[in-house]
Amino acid sequence: MTPLRICMRLNNAFTHDLRVRREAEALVEAGYEVTVVADFRPGQGLAEEEVRRGVRVRRVAKTSAIPYWSLVRPLLDERADIYHAHDIDSLFPCLAAARLGRRNAKVIYDSHELWSGHAADKVHGRRRTLIRYEGPMLRACDGLVTASPAYTETIVSRHRYTGPARTVLNVPVSRSDEELQPHWAVRDADDRVRVAAVGVFQHGRGAVPLIESLDHLPEQFVVELIGPVPQPDYEELMRDAAVPFGERVHFAGAIPADEVIPRLAASHISAVLIEPLSESYRLTAPNKLFDSLMAGTPIVGSDMKVIGDVVRAENAGEVCDVSSPADIARAVLAAYENRDAYGRAARAAAKRYNWESEQQNLLSLYEEVAGGPRC
Repeated sequence: MTPLRICMRLNNAFTHDLRVRREAEALVEAGYEVTVVADFRPGQGLAEEEVRRGVRVRRVAKTSAIPYWSLVRPLLDERADIYHAHDIDSLFPCLAAARLGRRNAKVIYDSHELWSGHAADKVHGRRRTLIRYEGPMLRACDGLVTASPAYTETIVSRHRYTGPARTVLNVPVSRSDEELQPHWAVRDADDRVRVAAVGVFQHGRGAVPLIESLDHLPEQFVVELIGPVPQPDYEELMRDAAVPFGERVHFAGAIPADEVIPRLAASHISAVLIEPLSESYRLTAPNKLFDSLMAGTPIVGSDMKVIGDVVRAENAGEVCDVSSPADIARAVLAAYENRDAYGRAARAAAKRYNWESEQQNLLSLYEEVAGGPRC
């Protein structure tokens, strides 16, 4: 059987996007031919074309004065059977390529965020127009994927979408106890209590109240912030909050994606603190939640759907009011006191929340859209 051609489009250079990488590789393993059309910017040292674990990556520059044409043309050149649009910025180009190119080309919309309910700092310029027309564009698609069950429910209802829909969580590839044991040993030998937060730190990501929670915690508790801080004003807020605590706050910066779970495993507590600044944040199912389960690290999570639901259902930690540093500290102390039980429960949950299981949701959608399995 001739493999179906899949063309994915995403609005970045495809260097750190684990979700897209996992999806593309899963489709290749299932017998599809996959090309990812990503962004190219001179000076980044990235190849314009390469193959990564069976996935062809093609990077294109946005050069046309006509909006999106510099993207539509390369997508048309791929002559894909199915176009897979990652997030709102990719949806219109994929729909245009599907309609202007091969007859019967299908389109799948993969919404990593809840764009119709996002924070104001994520909605600007051309994206505002795209969000306004998300419903009509979605109804022209042949399949929907989202990163949270609450996103799926909301998008389907809000936009009156009746086609195939699946939730594909941002869960990690499984790690064995043997792989994690050295990192647990580092944790157990540490005379400090490390509270780690991983992510891109910006407004709504809970870093400031987490730092302020140190005012309510014993001296041996330290906060480690692992990830980039792209908003200068938020970095200033974080550093100002950290001043009273000196070396008890560590800004670790970005680390390679493959090192996140080992770093969490070497920590005593994982803080998964999203602030309810928008509907998208309130309903998120962040990858650090599932990375923490895989690491076997007790979680202190925001008392919100989906984060709070998972932490409670799996008995993997404590939930808290993210707006209250005192309540964050209460949850940290309770999680640390029950760390052995919560850690075991987290590892048990990771046997369900892993990519080996979750990818089946993506593959079943593709079978439905494509009309059957590829192999």
